[in-house]
Amino acid sequence: MKFPDKRSALSLKQFLLSQYFYDGLKITVGVVFPAVILNFFGLPETGITISLGALYVSITDNPGPVRHKRNALMAANLLIFLVALLIGFTNHSVWLLAIEIPLLCFLLSMLTVYGARASSVGIAGLLVLIIGIDQQLTAQETLLHALFLLCGGVWYALFSQSLYQVIPYRPAEQTLGECMEKVSEYIRIKASFYDPDQDIDTSQTRLLDQQVLVYQDIDSVRELIFKTRKLLKDSSERGNMLIMTFIDVIDLYEKATESHLDYARMRSEYGHLPLIHRYRQLIEELARDLRYIAVCIHNHEDPDCGPRNEGLLDETRKELETLSAQGVNTLMLTKIWLNLRSISQRIKQIYSYQGQMPRVPEHRRKELEHFISHQSLDWKIFRENLSFRSTVFRHSLRVALVCLAAFLLARSLYTGHHSYWILLTIIVILKPGFSQTKKRNYGRILGTVAGGLLGIGILYVVHDQQVRFWLLVLFMLLCYSFIRIRYVLSVFFMTPFILILFSFIGHNDSIMLLRERIMDTFIGAGVAALASYFILPSWEASQIRNMMADMVLRNLNYLKTALEYRADDFATHSAYRIARKEIYVSSSNLGSAFQRMLNEPKSKRLYVNEANRFILLNTVFSSCVAALSSRLQQQETLSDTQVRDLRKIFHTMRGAYQAVSGKPCEIQDPVIHTVPDIVKEQDPLFTQMLQLSTDLRKLAAQVEPENTQKENYPGNRTS
Repeated sequence: MKFPDKRSALSLKQFLLSQYFYDGLKITVGVVFPAVILNFFGLPETGITISLGALYVSITDNPGPVRHKRNALMAANLLIFLVALLIGFTNHSVWLLAIEIPLLCFLLSMLTVYGARASSVGIAGLLVLIIGIDQQLTAQETLLHALFLLCGGVWYALFSQSLYQVIPYRPAEQTLGECMEKVSEYIRIKASFYDPDQDIDTSQTRLLDQQVLVYQDIDSVRELIFKTRKLLKDSSERGNMLIMTFIDVIDLYEKATESHLDYARMRSEYGHLPLIHRYRQLIEELARDLRYIAVCIHNHEDPDCGPRNEGLLDETRKELETLSAQGVNTLMLTKIWLNLRSISQRIKQIYSYQGQMPRVPEHRRKELEHFISHQSLDWKIFRENLSFRSTVFRHSLRVALVCLAAFLLARSLYTGHHSYWILLTIIVILKPGFSQTKKRNYGRILGTVAGGLLGIGILYVVHDQQVRFWLLVLFMLLCYSFIRIRYVLSVFFMTPFILILFSFIGHNDSIMLLRERIMDTFIGAGVAALASYFILPSWEASQIRNMMADMVLRNLNYLKTALEYRADDFATHSAYRIARKEIYVSSSNLGSAFQRMLNEPKSKRLYVNEANRFILLNTVFSSCVAALSSRLQQQETLSDTQVRDLRKIFHTMRGAYQAVSGKPCEIQDPVIHTVPDIVKEQDPLFTQMLQLSTDLRKLAAQVEPENTQKENYPGNRTS
């Protein structure tokens, strides 16, 4: 018999202490509790309705600042109540439904223009609309139904908010820990560049993919910590520790990105030296140290040991000194060691926060408020998106047309008992982008079929009602724990949960129920797939060019703020860090869009090779800017030759932006301070940056101009 190893046990512990399992447990308790309590008092139907209201509202309870969650919960409750009333009073008329369904589908889908949380509020309203289509209630019953849904929603909102008051720092700890694990994996991947058996291009691809994940997590942590007033304003030890840790993680990650080298040259010149192997060991050790403290923060545990890289760092330094004494040119190797030492010092600092009471300097605390973006519910934003150039508008119109067609089809040809399942599948699967819809399609179909077989097996084998109830709770818990990380597993557990639930409310023909659900899933998934391809499609290629331009612009601003950084001027500190944040966000957006484009049909892709190389060159350029910034912050002076190179770089990058965007760059030349009397040899960093900017300018010229792009817009093509 094979027992689980230690790594499996740790992974299970990580999952059980994760934000995903916490959310799944919270939703399960919040939804099941009203049904259980009211069933005890002999009101099972009322309990199920109230639980349904809690389930609708839970859709909006996504990770983020507590104030935003509270506003979303309140908005969802109001919307659910109004939609339940509207659909209850009008669902007796097919003609009224034919008007309401497309109109509400369009308006509620358009809420996406206000961000992901507003989008979840719209989805909650859509679910109430779809499920209420087949309910035939009197006016009094409709009012009671809407009130019970409201009671369930209010209960869940109060339950969710009360949990935050009890454990206010857990969401931040979990999210920060997960972010740090992503950074540690990024560092570990960099170790593969020092392994001669690893392909450099493959490692580079893995690094870029991991970079997208890091950027996304950094943005999530920033949103959660900097928009949580309790963390930002309070002087508690835990709050200060989380803020200071996150600040150091950002700086550490910048150090990790600035170490980009010509790895092919490094291997050819130094690959035979044992020191290269030692570097790989050291980088892997740094990654392990960071991951360990990340796990401790995530699990709310105190570390039982400190960083373990100090000895290996000293051994590496001694080997480096020996090589230098032997006459080997160790300039590149020394720069690597200095960078690794800097990363080690950051990790050591993060460890020290666990045993100290760190304080966030007051000027930094005020500065943090500039790092968050605000999304206002402005009618102007909605109006500006009422255009076919808007991806959200195209998606909303697509949802409206498809749901209307599916409703009419179900009413005229459907023979099952749950016609709303087709529309429900469409609402859940149909996303703004083709690749997102495609991914959901696979997960929905595979999870439904496999989960349905599991559910049927349980219903045939298990006849005890109490055992069935606890299995229902378990499947519900797993469904909502995996919904944000493994959609196919979420659907796999959702299907037996639904089958068991229907068995409790009198549906004994489980085979018929499963057959109907699978059939409805295939119909809904097929309709969603065809709609995403043929009805007002939104292909990533239509946005790639704008994102490429934005990334060049952000890199330009990053370079400008790095050059204008002054140790005695906190305003330049803030400007530099904001520019660094913007380049992370821009890189994440472009990388994510490129990955989605690769999952689209070949005939709908544009600029694949150009975008791939563009991302790589810009990433390397950002690394060079980080390296330059580090040198300037150490008070290194610039010679006239270096300043001329920087002006050439800046001018060339402006040209690259104009070529790819079709409009002039508005960023002004940086104010560069120099020491005229200093003469320096040609600097490899400046040579690399100049070559990168030149390559970017040439690559930008290969991208089609705006008028050609419109003619070749993938949405206007046929396959």
